[in-house]
Amino acid sequence: MPPAVGNPRFGRLRRHRTLSVLAALVILTGVVFGGRWAYGRLFPPSLTCGAGMTATGTPLACVGVNIDSAPFTDHEPDRMRELENAVGTANGQVKGDYTSIVLMLDLSPVSDVDTLTYGSLYPNIEGALAAVWRANNTAAYGSTPAIKLYLANMGSQYGGWAVTVDKLKEKANAEHISAVVGLGQSTDQTRRAAAAISSQLHIPVVGSTVTGDSMNIDPADPAGKKQIADLFRVSPTNSDSVVAATQYASGLKPAVTSLAVVADSVTGDDYTQTLAAAAKTRFQAANRTVTVLPYTSPGDLTAGSGRQDYLVQQFNLMHANLCQAAPSVVYFAGRGHDLGAFVENWVQGAPCGIAQLHILAGDDASESIHDKGVLNGIASGRVTVAYTALASPDEWGTQCPGSDAKHNYDQFWAAFTGRPDPCTGQPLTADKDVPTLSFDPVDLASGQAMLTHDAAVAAISAGRRDAAGLRNPGLQTGILHQFYCAQMLPGASGWLSFGSDGTPAGKPTPVVQLGADGTTKTIALTWPDGTPNLSLPQRGGKGAPGCPNGG
Repeated sequence: MPPAVGNPRFGRLRRHRTLSVLAALVILTGVVFGGRWAYGRLFPPSLTCGAGMTATGTPLACVGVNIDSAPFTDHEPDRMRELENAVGTANGQVKGDYTSIVLMLDLSPVSDVDTLTYGSLYPNIEGALAAVWRANNTAAYGSTPAIKLYLANMGSQYGGWAVTVDKLKEKANAEHISAVVGLGQSTDQTRRAAAAISSQLHIPVVGSTVTGDSMNIDPADPAGKKQIADLFRVSPTNSDSVVAATQYASGLKPAVTSLAVVADSVTGDDYTQTLAAAAKTRFQAANRTVTVLPYTSPGDLTAGSGRQDYLVQQFNLMHANLCQAAPSVVYFAGRGHDLGAFVENWVQGAPCGIAQLHILAGDDASESIHDKGVLNGIASGRVTVAYTALASPDEWGTQCPGSDAKHNYDQFWAAFTGRPDPCTGQPLTADKDVPTLSFDPVDLASGQAMLTHDAAVAAISAGRRDAAGLRNPGLQTGILHQFYCAQMLPGASGWLSFGSDGTPAGKPTPVVQLGADGTTKTIALTWPDGTPNLSLPQRGGKGAPGCPNGG
């Protein structure tokens, strides 16, 4: 039998090990990339994304900047699609020179994973649309250039923030993007997103409900001192909210002699961390016992993993210690979405001699105004729920004409609802023959629409005052720093005045009582800065934030 004849090419490869390795790598690379190409052709993604977005995450969602107002998921509620179409329609009406602002949030929340819902997102989009409508059709905030609005999705738990920032960079020049507003919740992900936008795009980021004390600190700074240069916010910080809560609690009768802080110790959530830290110290007072009851919410969940069950188990174990503390007031330093599990456990747990539990919470409790567990608990008479809101539709009272701050709110209300000014009875005059907005006043209850409107107003005002247009977007940060003292901006949630660190000065904090039917009522208006700020300062006036000598 003749000997086997070898291929001379393979023989040479065997003699040259380097050539063999390189050949194998070339073949392997071809297989991998060819396989990926073939898999993509044979099994395309089940979700097709519009311009400026890409499908990612589990379940799949379109993450990025929504240029053509396409769906973010294939199962969006009808209301979400209506608002996306409203954004697209408004952008289509813009002619000539324009600048764009981007509302950046988690716009594809997953039930029982994210601590926000579609219902809580709608007012944010409506508030931004109201700001853009006023800018384009009234004299409230100048006239040129025109303003476009784009929605940007960071995905569930803000997990796609880096992709969204990359998409912002891709579209910034073509779409004349001058600022980002919103951000959503105070988490490590949103803080990294703000830092990346500042360092890579050099445009302002104006947070609407970003309250975590450390949210303006660059996460890349190991010393924890460097500020994110372009970050501003229109909401008070958590420390200010706790100051407001202590002001309110100190005025209660009978006096609060025993208080429990139910504190979420989860990592990566600046809201719960800084809220709990402030509460543990700020509520300390003579003749008052403060008990800290910790729990840990789940930090990273997948769809269907059961956040509610996870928390009910912990609160069930907490029940005995809460009864032992016998507090006059419980301060809930956790996410509002988790308040329902706490209330349900208290109402359904074994009685322990406390007829009614008085719960006071931070601003995120606005997420619970439609929570059945919370509302049923209030209806039972076993709990009361109040929280320090960032804004409230009745915080300025009903007296006419009222303060200048109330006048600013009434103008916003008329634009938001398309109805006459509640004090003057006159319809809002538009510069053009355009349809008015017609959003439901009920959507103002959480205050989210007011705050997102104000964040957009700040961004729009800075963009329109930038004489260099978009050729020097970094200039707009300097302009935002000029909004203080006599140059305050009229906002729905109060006059907008920024301190040197980008946080608001002179903003009020309403304390809101939640009713069993989901209605809200402002029961106190506190001023953590100490001085009410209701009007622009007149020459020689005193007390306006940022003014020399306080006036």
